[in-house]
Amino acid sequence: MLLDAALEQLVVAGLSAFTTTEVVRRAGVSQGALFKYFPTKSELLAAVAEHLFEQLRARYEADFGALPRSRRNLQRGLSLLWEQMLDTRLAAAFELYAAARTDRELQARLAPVVRAHLARIEAFGATLSELGDPARVRSLTGLAISAIQGMVLNQLALPDVTQVRQLKRDLGALGALLHGRPSSAASDPPKTQVSRSSRRKPHA
Repeated sequence: MLLDAALEQLVVAGLSAFTTTEVVRRAGVSQGALFKYFPTKSELLAAVAEHLFEQLRARYEADFGALPRSRRNLQRGLSLLWEQMLDTRLAAAFELYAAARTDRELQARLAPVVRAHLARIEAFGATLSELGDPARVRSLTGLAISAIQGMVLNQLALPDVTQVRQLKRDLGALGALLHGRPSSAASDPPKTQVSRSSRRKPHA
């Protein structure tokens, strides 16, 4: 699939080396076929981000929904969020965020994709009444996403597993406080690490 090939190219090579020539080679299609669907590189990159966000949301919702009802709580929800946010593919997508600062065309294409993604996360959170007060769940989810995004960006320049562990403990403690129960977030985060070399190919 064209978007899968483009996502793989972004993850492996990074934005600076991302080319449509390599994308069509990986996808086994012509340049004409690519530009038929995505007339500009910015449109392709925004579609890649949307494609990735859809995959991550679907996986999160499926994983959370597969839990026994007794385990559907804030602590487990945060743990699953860590697994999503530490996905190397998402770190690659954050490169687009940084590039959009000076690329107005990319920013214009990317902004509605990010806005829709956040809205869908919030909508899903609103359905999880079993996690507690909806306003608190929404606030904690937003805080956790912002904090982990910042940590992911830091890890790209200065990998530091201690920082990851500390942030997970802090967010776990905050989640326990908001949920009115003792924290159980002292365990280490998933072994997935934020680095370009930790996983070269995205999941199918």
